[in-house]
Amino acid sequence: MPRRPLSVLIGGSLLALAVAGCTGSDEPAATTPEGWQRVESGPLSFAVPDAWVEVPQSDDVWSVGWSDDADPGATSVLLVGAPELGQDGAEQALDTFVAGAQVGGWGYASTGTSTPVATETLEVRRNDFAYDDVQGVFWAAADARSGASVGLQLTGRDLPDDVVSGIEESITVVGD
Repeated sequence: MPRRPLSVLIGGSLLALAVAGCTGSDEPAATTPEGWQRVESGPLSFAVPDAWVEVPQSDDVWSVGWSDDADPGATSVLLVGAPELGQDGAEQALDTFVAGAQVGGWGYASTGTSTPVATETLEVRRNDFAYDDVQGVFWAAADARSGASVGLQLTGRDLPDDVVSGIEESITVVGD
């Protein structure tokens, strides 16, 4: 008689653990790499290396700026952010950016696109580009439920892979 209740108790416990594991969120949590700081502006949230400094931006749309140099120049790496790119989702925000860049000047070339994040709550679209002697990465991110979209654009002559991946893995859209 003691064996049966023990096996029922063990079986019930295993079932409860399995159900609890299935009900947990499958959404990846945004990361903030060690030695980095999290930045938020409206619904836009991302991380930058601790050594980076905030640099003022005069553009109403691209109003957030961070750089590895307090006075960004030709050899600096610059990240600008747009906390509000509409309500049409990441794909539309990416398409709008690429169309504007293609029309906006000579020398722009898209070198690749991808969708590094596509979940029930967050979608991130990426466009790598070159503009004359500058490399760049543009990310459009959106809350997949509401369509609220934000953007980040990283540019520089040399973009370190760890900086690109650290920023990409940290992007979130903060909901209301």
